[in-house]
Amino acid sequence: MTRTGNQMRRNLRYFIRRNQRACLIAAIFLLLLLIGLAVWLLVALTRSKVDESEITYAYGVPVVTDLMDPSLPGRPGIERTVKYVVIHETGNPSAGAGAHSHSLYLQTGSSGETSWHYTVDDHEIYHHIPDNEVAWHAGDRETPDGGNLCGIGVELCVNEGGDFEKTFDNGARLTAFLLKRHHLGIGDIRQHGDFIQKNCPQTIRENSRWQEFLERVSVYLTEDDG
Repeated sequence: MTRTGNQMRRNLRYFIRRNQRACLIAAIFLLLLLIGLAVWLLVALTRSKVDESEITYAYGVPVVTDLMDPSLPGRPGIERTVKYVVIHETGNPSAGAGAHSHSLYLQTGSSGETSWHYTVDDHEIYHHIPDNEVAWHAGDRETPDGGNLCGIGVELCVNEGGDFEKTFDNGARLTAFLLKRHHLGIGDIRQHGDFIQKNCPQTIRENSRWQEFLERVSVYLTEDDG
């Protein structure tokens, strides 16, 4: 056994001496391959992070892009031309039910086919579906020129512990931002209740604040979004 082992070691040393250059080239190639793989993984992870959590601003309010998975029924992937910005309220008074919580809810698919484009709370906004894609938020199915096929659905949070006055203002900022982006005007802002018989946005309606909301949007439209 010892002689056999010694012979094998001698043979290995002899092979390495005879093929030293080839071994060195192989080692360098392997090292470069590992470096290339590491760089590729780093780039892929970075791109994934940017795609899943891209932050922009709408008149100073952070907008976090966290798009729904295309496989979910709430994101049908139907492209369209934007004609309206449709204002809703979540109707969810639970403590902590802010924009981030609603984003997580949509991502699980628990909402079924129901979906919308943006959720607004008192400190941030979440973007769930690209503006140029249909979301099922207006309750009018595929009515031509309707809320679903032509409107960007914006949900305002009404959660316990949240500051609705700030949410109201942030919603006006986002609406002005979207009107400018899509070359629309004040007359293109709609309520959910304009498309079906529903008291939504409820808090704004019941407190007769719709005209105030439109005026707030108008003020931001006169300002630079910078």
